[in-house]
Amino acid sequence: MASLEFDLIDRYFKEPFGPLLASHATRVPLGIGDDCAMLNPDPGHTLFVSTDTLVSGVHFYPDVAPQDLGWKALAVNLSDLAASGAEPLGFTLALSLPALDPAWLHHFSDGLLRIAQTHRCPLVGGDTTKTNLPGGLSITVTVFGQAPALHSGFPRSSAVEGHRLWAQGLPGLARIGLLLEADQRGLYDTVAMQPDSAVWTALKAGMPQAVRLRACQQLNCPQPQIQLGLQLRNLAAACLDTSDGLSGDVAHIAQASQVAVLIKESALLDAWHRAFPEWIGQLNLNERQWLLDCALTGGDDYGLCFTAAPTADVALRQLSGPHALFELGMVTAGQGVWLQSQGDASLNPVPLVKRSYTHF
Repeated sequence: MASLEFDLIDRYFKEPFGPLLASHATRVPLGIGDDCAMLNPDPGHTLFVSTDTLVSGVHFYPDVAPQDLGWKALAVNLSDLAASGAEPLGFTLALSLPALDPAWLHHFSDGLLRIAQTHRCPLVGGDTTKTNLPGGLSITVTVFGQAPALHSGFPRSSAVEGHRLWAQGLPGLARIGLLLEADQRGLYDTVAMQPDSAVWTALKAGMPQAVRLRACQQLNCPQPQIQLGLQLRNLAAACLDTSDGLSGDVAHIAQASQVAVLIKESALLDAWHRAFPEWIGQLNLNERQWLLDCALTGGDDYGLCFTAAPTADVALRQLSGPHALFELGMVTAGQGVWLQSQGDASLNPVPLVKRSYTHF
């Protein structure tokens, strides 16, 4: 059995990742094959570490394309490095499999290698095990990154009154992708956070193919914003990636910094309108509200959301083109997350009670 396990590691991971690891020999003197990997951050740099686990039936459907799953397994960890302003050094992979499937492993490894090469992040070690647990497949990735020692890492406790709140990407897009994927499998009711399925049915009927494709791509193959994270050094204060949903993620900043954070509905809707003007322009009030709920509570987008002082506005707007940055709200005195409704002439925000996904 041991020889079969080592053959699996060699064939699907050690050999295909070998050239990438060899190109990082200075930073990774020891990689796959020894009891421990050895990482060597650049002089004057500190180490950043993040771990995420993906479980079949919770984070992905059992029939998801293995190439996409390989990509996403590393992408969600690289996104954490991006939210810390760190560059990748390498990663480990712990894979629990219900059975050996050479074709599945080949495609999974291929997707994993593609994103590893894209972000120059070699596989430096890990483990493979057999599992008899319900649902079977479990994937745990630990990623290692580095940043100059003077870089603070954008801690969530760094937001202060007067900061602007910025977001990147299109919050809620992956939620649309999840609902589309669930609908195809007859599982819409198991993932829908909004109770009114009639609105979803109408939205889906008029949804352009471009929106469908981009939403599913966002869900299955998110793009970690490593370069943006590096560019935000000396600009952002508190930062995180939108993994569980915008409202809940922003609440982490508010709680850690002991401040209130105001989100503007109009900013979210404007972001969607810029991306898909014809589609958004024809939605009725109920459909727009449903979309806004998705943007506030839907997870798996893996965009960056951060606070920054007003003095950074000019520099951030210069970055906004390629990264789709937009000003989402502001940080004020108080506590919690507040929502400024688009049609509220009184400009009185209300507490945002809707929260994002939680496991328990």
